[in-house]
Parts: sequence; structure tokens; C-alpha cells
Amino acid sequence: MVIRPSRVLVLLVFLVAACGGEPVASPGTTTTTSPPAPTTTSTSTSFPVEVEVESVPDDRPIFQGLSAMTVPEGTTLVAMASGEVEVYESPGDTTPIHVLPAETILGTVTVLSIVQGPIDGWAEVLLPVRPNDATGWIDTSEMSMFVVEGRVVINLSERSLIYFENEEVVLETAIAIGTNRNPTPTGSFFVTDTVTLADPNSPWGPHAFGLSARSDTITEYNGGDGIIGIHGTNRPSSVGQAASLGCIRLPNDVITQLHERIPIGTPVEIVA
Repeated sequence: MVIRPSRVLVLLVFLVAACGGEPVASPGTTTTTSPPAPTTTSTSTSFPVEVEVESVPDDRPIFQGLSAMTVPEGTTLVAMASGEVEVYESPGDTTPIHVLPAETILGTVTVLSIVQGPIDGWAEVLLPVRPNDATGWIDTSEMSMFVVEGRVVINLSERSLIYFENEEVVLETAIAIGTNRNPTPTGSFFVTDTVTLADPNSPWGPHAFGLSARSDTITEYNGGDGIIGIHGTNRPSSVGQAASLGCIRLPNDVITQLHERIPIGTPVEIVA
């Protein structure tokens, strides 16, 4: 069965850690070669965005009976919420360690990237919470599943992003990354939101992706939990530099191309 998405445009605030420029450091913050302890950084600056809320991204069919081990090579199985999602430490537990909302702070349906299972109705998933790379187990009986064919690999030392589909390189680009004070975190993540900015000349450019990644140094930005994103920029000269608060900046023409191809749930691997 194929469920076709209904799109709704709503005006919200994109809450990410690394958008404009460097914030004023909190008292006691120092520049080190390893990530400092998280601090709270706030700003009154905010930018409205138009968010495309989808029931299923890009007309992808809903699958039942698949597992992370049986999907085709180069693809990822993604679980989609129909309500709040209770997350457990182990299969069969009765007390959740997290309860995730049915929607993200941007109004996108909550999806979770499956890394193991489902096995007997339970799946291990990546979580959009601290600490980065956290996983947990969900009961999939109330979840729908779909398959994502692409993946993103970000190499911080090379300051590059490569997007693959079916294990073939579709796009490669130079990027801007976080500074030493506010580095881009490494790990395995996934796309939680895909948005279009009301002002394409904003610090985030025309489009942005919210990730399950969280900043190691910023615990609050515009009210959000230091969410790391991939977005465009109104400072194209910063591409190729360590210039952001942790987010990945792309040329605006490139983020536009990716926005047309990448659905929520797409895995994003960030390596040093």
C-alpha cells in the first residue's frame, strides 16, 4: 500500500545550534582541542521557516515484515510514529527510558532510524536525544515503516559532504563545519526535519535539514536543544572553513538540490 503525503505549510522557528555566527562565549568557556563541557548559549535572533509536514516522505510505500537485515544493501529501514513513542532500554521492558512526542518541534512526524530488528515486534533505533549515538528499543506494533535509499557522509577533516543513492555518488560538495570552540559532533545520525526558509537570504539559506545530532558544547539555542543541522548560508565565503556553531553549511545551490532528494529518516554519518 502506498500512502501519499499531505503537505501543510506552517510558520515556525527553526531551532538549531549552528546558524548565524559565533555567539559570545559563556563565562569560563575556553577553546580546546577536545570538546569542552556543554554550556548554555542563548540568542534573541530567530528566523521563521515554512515546514513541509508529510505523513510519508516522497510517496514512499509502507512496509511490514521487513527488518534492518533484510532491506536491500545501501538502504535504511525507518519507523514512523502514529503517536507518542515509548523507548525502552531492552526488548520487553515495561518502564520507558524516554517518551518521544509524535512530532518534532517543527511539526514533522517523528521518525526513527532502525539499526536492529524488528525482532518479535521490537526494534533498536537511533534516538534524537542526548547523548549522541544513543539507541533504545521500541515496540513496532504501533509504528509504520518505510525504506530510505540514500545516505549522507560528512568528513570533517576533508570538509566535504557526499550524498549516495543505492551506493552511487550523486553529489559531493565542500562544506563549512564547526569551530574548535563549538565543533561539529561525530557519529551516526539521521534527518529529522526538512524545511524551506521563508527568506532564502537568511543565515540558513533557502533550505535546511534538522538532524538527530546535538551539539557537544551548546545545550540551548533559540529555545532548542542545541540541534545540529545541514543548511545553506548567506556567507558563501565561509564554505570550506571552520566557521559555524556546529552545523554544516553548504552552498545554496547544493542545499537546494539535496532538499529535492533527501527525505526525513535519511542516515547521516559524520566522521572526523
